[in-house]
Amino acid sequence: MRRTATLIAASLALSLTALAPVGAHNPSEQGERSNVDVAEVVREIDAVDAPDPGTYIVGQSRLTRSSDGLKAKVAVHNLEPGGVYTFWWVVPQDFEDGAPVIPSGVFVAYGASQVIGNSGTAVVNMRAHTGQAGIDGFPPLGGAEWKSLDDPVNSIVRIEIAYHGQVTEAGGDLPTWRTDFWTGSACPEVGATNLAGQPHCPVYLAATHLP
Repeated sequence: MRRTATLIAASLALSLTALAPVGAHNPSEQGERSNVDVAEVVREIDAVDAPDPGTYIVGQSRLTRSSDGLKAKVAVHNLEPGGVYTFWWVVPQDFEDGAPVIPSGVFVAYGASQVIGNSGTAVVNMRAHTGQAGIDGFPPLGGAEWKSLDDPVNSIVRIEIAYHGQVTEAGGDLPTWRTDFWTGSACPEVGATNLAGQPHCPVYLAATHLP
């Protein structure tokens, strides 16, 4: 996967709004602590080429935590019909005033992708396993290190969603658009920047789950 780790650049550069979970802490079948909570998917920035910039709340993320890892079911509306979207895990080690602390360890991993139909809605299921390695192959940003998923129960978890452009523009590159954070007609070329000053696909939708 080519340079997908740049997703975290947006998280490290932006001031993020942390949303408190709505849910309960329930014991798992093994008697271990688990956490199920719901967070709104919100528009955090009006990124380059992002459709419908006036829409704020666009969906809901339901996160299930256990000692085995993370599962999420994400339902989003008001998306661009025919748009290619990717969904990502971002788990910063430390947060302060709603933003990741630099330097800090960050787990970043691909979660899912979807080409949006005429309804403008998407429902995706994501999973990350405890001990799974974060994306590597890209230099650490601001002293941050890419980490494995070590503490899924007690960590802040972010679901971040990127818009890559219209599927009609993807052609034979569609498989890459759906897995690589650098590609798509809405993604600046390497060396260019979006409104957040970062050279990657615009991250403008996210859900933040607190432990």
